[in-house]
Amino acid sequence: MKLDFNLLSKDNLVSATVFSFAVLVVLLTIGMLTPLVIKLTSGMEISMSAEYFNLRTAPFAILLVLLLSACILVEKYSQKQVFMFVGGEVIASLLFLLASPTGDWKTDLVLPMFIGTVLVVLYRLVKIINERSGKVLLRGIGAHVIHIGILLIIFGVIVSSTMKIEESAIHMENIESSFEDIDYSIMVTDMTSDYEGNPYREYPGSSYITHVEFDVYKNGAYFDSGTLDYVTDIKWRQTYTTTYINRGLFEELFIAPRALDEKNNKIDLYVRVVPFITFVWAGNLMMLLGMIILLAQGLLPKGKSHGGK
Repeated sequence: MKLDFNLLSKDNLVSATVFSFAVLVVLLTIGMLTPLVIKLTSGMEISMSAEYFNLRTAPFAILLVLLLSACILVEKYSQKQVFMFVGGEVIASLLFLLASPTGDWKTDLVLPMFIGTVLVVLYRLVKIINERSGKVLLRGIGAHVIHIGILLIIFGVIVSSTMKIEESAIHMENIESSFEDIDYSIMVTDMTSDYEGNPYREYPGSSYITHVEFDVYKNGAYFDSGTLDYVTDIKWRQTYTTTYINRGLFEELFIAPRALDEKNNKIDLYVRVVPFITFVWAGNLMMLLGMIILLAQGLLPKGKSHGGK
């Protein structure tokens, strides 16, 4: 089959990419400004959940991933070949959606597109390294490192927001407590309270702090130890807490106290497990690295720049 019009031209693909990115920015801006506008106009306080953003932004984020594959391939391959590859990514995603290997339909849908586009970027990156040198080489490497960063961020945001698990449970000292849907359990090993700060009125300190020490277990095996503080600021009449965060390679564990019953030596702990959130941090670092490489190529003398396109 021969395409009679240049639907997948570089100009058309760039225009579609700019449009998709603009829509993403508008949707995110509306979501962030809506609570502020409502508070200013009516005095009501609302918050936009992750579901609000996911339902509206995910289609355009997925479209950006597919467009990135097409933009890179269209420089070296025909329309038909580009169409077949991008179409193959879509078909693979639909097959994953039906087979559901991960158990989460959003992850199943995104994973083949993500892998396919990453392979395209890596393939083009290897070609650039073999064919170019000097400024042209650095310019190509920097741009594609940024592309990888963007892919990691998109994948991390979509998957982490859909697969995160949140639980809470009341814990007593020296008793291991587990959660229904989380592989982690927690044992509070020590809870001590005391006043801190300068004396305030009849109190020996301006803050009353409960220091909580605990051990974390994963699938029954010891995982880590941590500390939390539950702080009552007497002077300013407010309560706040510190948090525990463990960022692993594939998931982030977040623990924070919700309420404290010092009389009965109990504490209510909130636990959140967010898979693949580290991809977002890695994506940010990759984008920063790509920008540094692009800036570095501008420092090279013009005589050093040579090589293929």
